[in-house]
Amino acid sequence: MLRTIIIMSKLEVLEALKSMTAEERLEVIETASKLIREEIAKNSQISSHKKLSLAEAAEKMRPFYEQGSEFVAFADQEIEDFYEYEDYA
Repeated sequence: MLRTIIIMSKLEVLEALKSMTAEERLEVIETASKLIREEIAKNSQISSHKKLSLAEAAEKMRPFYEQGSEFVAFADQEIEDFYEYEDYA
């Protein structure tokens, strides 16, 4: 099947749909729906990979936040709630 690539504005697409039969419009809708589902699936795969990468990064940073690390030495060791802390300026 030979496909012709035509770039149309949204208005042109809507006008073209008006001139099509119901069957032709359904075919266009089905094709558009398939393209959207494929795009969503592709984006969710990227998102899953990105989440995995963030989880890996968090694991790599874990030692810096463990008790006794040099990074934690700079943390406020007071156990009172911060919102009750008045000497912050």
